[in-house]
Amino acid sequence: MRNIAILAWTGWQENLRRRFYLVSLAFAGVFLYMSLILGVLAVEQETRVLFDFGLGFIELMGLAGALYGATTVVLREMETKTVYLVLSRPVGRGEYLVGRFVGLMLSVLCSMALMAAFHLVILKAKGWQGPEPYLACFCGAFLKVLVTASLAMFLAIFSSSVLTAGVISGVIWTLGHFLPEIRFLITHGASRPLLAPLHLLSWVVPDLQLLNLRDRAASLSGPEAGWAWLLCYAALYCAVWLSSAWVLLRRKEF
Repeated sequence: MRNIAILAWTGWQENLRRRFYLVSLAFAGVFLYMSLILGVLAVEQETRVLFDFGLGFIELMGLAGALYGATTVVLREMETKTVYLVLSRPVGRGEYLVGRFVGLMLSVLCSMALMAAFHLVILKAKGWQGPEPYLACFCGAFLKVLVTASLAMFLAIFSSSVLTAGVISGVIWTLGHFLPEIRFLITHGASRPLLAPLHLLSWVVPDLQLLNLRDRAASLSGPEAGWAWLLCYAALYCAVWLSSAWVLLRRKEF
């Protein structure tokens, strides 16, 4: 755990030196401008539109940063031979992988939290009073970014291509929002053999609609929200793909 913590801390500092938080400041400026336009277009539902638009934009910006980091952090250090310096110490490859992933997601979380702070300021200035639980919806957005980033890191090591891993991860993130429809098609489809690829897809693609808490914000205030199940689902998905990435990393010769 000590090695993981050190690697996570150094990874977080490296992201700071790469001006990771400038994305957050750019978001604040863009959203301040967009909020004026949205206020004109949605007079009666202004705060609801600002709420959905802001959280959606925060998720997209966090996803972009997470995918870029997850697909480049390991490959970049392999190309620059930096990984040799890390693994020459008493650090296992699993510790190295988890440490880099945790450091990346800490950077993404801090960036998304900074954007959320600007978002809340704008909502409060527009008179937003809820009843949507903002923190719950924000956590759902971060969990979606988290599970997609774990898959992206696996794909980057598997394909050794930043572009391929990024594109496939983006496609899977999109399909994850349509997984309930895919399962409905599997259940009610007429031709079972033709639907076999969809069966495989339904097991590989994460159910991001399950974590899309903005769509059911009214039911998140009590125990019926199912937080334990959501956290276990995200943790299990990340563990599976990070373990698979670790297996691939063990086979690579450094």
